[in-house]
Amino acid sequence: MALDIKKIYFPSVGVDIVFNIDGDTPVSRSSIIYDVDYAKKTMVLAQPTIAITPKTDFQQLHLTTIVQAKSRKARVGVPCRPIKFIDNYPLANKSSVKALLIEYQLPAKETNIRTAFRIHLSRRHTVKAKLIYRDLTLLSTKDFKIKDISFGGMGLVVKKAQGNSGSLLAGVKRGTLLPMGISLVDKEQIKPVATFGLKIRVVRVNPNYSETHILLGLKIEKIKPDDEVLLNRFIHDAQIAELKRLSKKG
Repeated sequence: MALDIKKIYFPSVGVDIVFNIDGDTPVSRSSIIYDVDYAKKTMVLAQPTIAITPKTDFQQLHLTTIVQAKSRKARVGVPCRPIKFIDNYPLANKSSVKALLIEYQLPAKETNIRTAFRIHLSRRHTVKAKLIYRDLTLLSTKDFKIKDISFGGMGLVVKKAQGNSGSLLAGVKRGTLLPMGISLVDKEQIKPVATFGLKIRVVRVNPNYSETHILLGLKIEKIKPDDEVLLNRFIHDAQIAELKRLSKKG
C-alpha cells in the first residue's frame, strides 16, 4: 500500500497515539493534529485526556489514523517521539491549549493493533446488546451493562447473585463462547451506526470489581470483516468526539 504522508496527516485530522504497539498490552490515547511540518518531519498534537509528560514511560510510540485504502479502510501509523511539551499553544480562536510536538519517522505503514483502542461509553456513544446464555436472551438494558469496548473485546458489568436476585451471567465461566448482537449508537444520529451479530468468549472474570457487581472481560472471537470496519470507525469517532467535548469544557 503506497502511503503519502501529506494525504494522511494534516491539521484537524483525528489520530491515536499508541504506546508499545508490539507489546502484549498496547495502549492508545486520542488526539488531534494542530500543525505539521513535512520538511522537519514534526507535528503539533493536542495533549490527550491523560497527558503525555517527560515522565511517561514507554518503549515504543506510534501515531496512527484510519485511511481509505481502495475498497477498505485501514489503520496506518508512523513511529514517533515527543521532542517538546507545550503549555500554551495558540489556536485560531485566540485561546491556548496544552500541546505536544512530536518528530515522526517515515514510511507510514499499515498497523494491526485491534486490542489497543478501548473506549468507555459515554452519553453520546453507547452500545446496546443482547446475548444468549443457557437458552435465555439477556439484554444490556436490564441484565448487564457494557462498560467499555475495543476492537478486540468488551467489558461487561453484571450484578452478583444475592439470594433470588442478581444476573444469570454472575455464574458464567471463563472460556464460555456466547452469541451476541450489538447496536452501535451515536445519539446525534437518528438510526444506529450499525447493528450486527458476533461471537464472544469470556476470557476474564473479576468477582472483586465491587461489592455488588462482577466484571467480565470478553474477547471477540468471530466478526465479519465489514462489521469490524464499522466497529473500528465507531470507536475512532467516539474517541475524537470525547476529546473535543473535553477541550470545549476546559
